[in-house]
Amino acid sequence: MHLSETILFVPAGIAAVVVMAGGARRGFLWVYLPTLLLLPMYYTIRFPHLPPVTFLDMAMVPVALALMVEGLPGWRLRVMDFVVLGFVLSAGYSEARGGTTPDGGLQVYVNLVAVAFPYMMGRQWMEPRKGASHEEAVQWRAQFVRVFVSLLTMDVVIGVYDFLAGKSSSQRVWKAFFPEQTVDWPEQMRWGFGRIQGPFAQAILAGMIFTMGIAYCMWLQRADSRWGMRPLTTELRVRWRNVVMVAMVAGLLMTQSRGPWIGAMILFAVLWLPLASSFRQALAVVLVLLAVGGTGAYVYGKKYTAGSREHAQTVEQEDAIYRRELIGNYMPLVLEKPLTGWGVSFYPSVRGQKSIDNEYLFLAVIQGVPGLFFFVWMSVGSCVRVARLLRYAERADDRFLLYAHLGVVVSLLVTMTTVYVGQQVAPLYFLVLGWMQGMDRDRLAADSEWSRKQLQRMQWTASVMG
Repeated sequence: MHLSETILFVPAGIAAVVVMAGGARRGFLWVYLPTLLLLPMYYTIRFPHLPPVTFLDMAMVPVALALMVEGLPGWRLRVMDFVVLGFVLSAGYSEARGGTTPDGGLQVYVNLVAVAFPYMMGRQWMEPRKGASHEEAVQWRAQFVRVFVSLLTMDVVIGVYDFLAGKSSSQRVWKAFFPEQTVDWPEQMRWGFGRIQGPFAQAILAGMIFTMGIAYCMWLQRADSRWGMRPLTTELRVRWRNVVMVAMVAGLLMTQSRGPWIGAMILFAVLWLPLASSFRQALAVVLVLLAVGGTGAYVYGKKYTAGSREHAQTVEQEDAIYRRELIGNYMPLVLEKPLTGWGVSFYPSVRGQKSIDNEYLFLAVIQGVPGLFFFVWMSVGSCVRVARLLRYAERADDRFLLYAHLGVVVSLLVTMTTVYVGQQVAPLYFLVLGWMQGMDRDRLAADSEWSRKQLQRMQWTASVMG
């Protein structure tokens, strides 16, 4: 280990100090989240018999320990908790079957870090304690979103240079501290400009995260009317909230990634529903547009990828054909081990396609059908829960947040057909799923028509009972 690589331990020290001074959630907000959004995960330290350790792993350790010490007050077990556990254990089992039991144990640890702990943080800390007022709930949520979009704005500011120069600032800065490590994430150009990656390793992954930033920034602007209203300077009357929103959109555009762009279109369609004057008409329009757009995209995509990679006219077409060929090349592997999978470290490369740029196919290969089933259950089940909560929420900001959750998950699920869920996207995605599971029906229903009807029923029952 090179001496300069010890910088990787810095987040752990800072997190420990913050946690001891202000508790686990403060460590999550002010250390874990900045580490997640500003520092890369592709530089690591590996100790004997242990998995690679990243900046984020080190920031998570004090926060996770504090979470365990503080306990989980108010936590009520849900079926989804067992689904998450099943996903983690499925990954470990597949790895153990492909290699050894210690290999399986290491994979369980990896998924605890990337899946289980972010899910727990989302459930425990994204919503305030039970009984909090609506105003307290808004400020509690807004505190996270303010930090989230502000950090992403910093990534975009740095990304402007990367976009113009075609370089990855993150790789070049951190390479000085990890001189002996090779980064397998190439710097890419498209249409004469660099595809910005930020610290997220790959442009598509970065685009997915900026899409999340757009959704929650839109919610924050509606939920907290005072946020970002102060002009940047007395001469420049541009408000901070507008700067941040422009930054989120600019970041998405500078990734030059078609998958996240399509996902963002779906996000905007979903977020239009609570703003439309007629929900039914808006829903009908969205469904028609999705049906027509999806059919058109399928027909065009089939024609666009009809040839072989050798005959592709552009790099973009070659990438699209590569993804189409993945399904035909890897489905035999899925059918060979449908219940156990091959394990993430042991699946064979087919025709040189080591990178499986499709999360659903990737999970089917490495974890088999059970792993894919658990993932789909977590995603779709969380969307169903949020959709049910819509009937209880009458406040505009509550409803918009529920739609933002739906839009984020649906848009990312679409984008996942073009990329695997890795690097920072994984913990952020499961953090959002945990947030969706942590939302409280009673708080959403307070002062709503549903709440008043429930009160009337209770009063009627009491009068009948005498």
